[in-house]
Amino acid sequence: MYKLEKRFSLPIGHRLSKHKGRCFSIHGHNFTVLVGLKSETLNENDMIIDFSELKMIVNKILDHFDHCLLLNIEDEKIVDDLKKLNMRTMTCSYDPTAEKLSELFYTMIAEDLSRQYPNIQMDYVTVYENENSKATYEE
Repeated sequence: MYKLEKRFSLPIGHRLSKHKGRCFSIHGHNFTVLVGLKSETLNENDMIIDFSELKMIVNKILDHFDHCLLLNIEDEKIVDDLKKLNMRTMTCSYDPTAEKLSELFYTMIAEDLSRQYPNIQMDYVTVYENENSKATYEE
């Protein structure tokens, strides 16, 4: 089995509405996202995938989250107020934790990847909030 990993970075704001500590407040991180792929075969260039092709697939997805404020749908009032200020916001049915973001990115990337490259499998997505704190999702 061949494996590869590519690192991406993007700033995201969020609020954890169920948190009892400081993360209850709106704040942001320069998230690092590691995307791991695997394949039993290599392409005609002896690669799983060219890193530039993977970059295009992943950046197309991550661009939707770049400089965006992610909030739980329960924060509907905050979202309405922020949209009046033309702020980029997105809601989800859960708190946008590193764990849930790693699952979301995994699912979105896997969907695009499987359409274009059926022989390549997602291995994992790891989301770092900072250099010491990470969460990984894999199936």
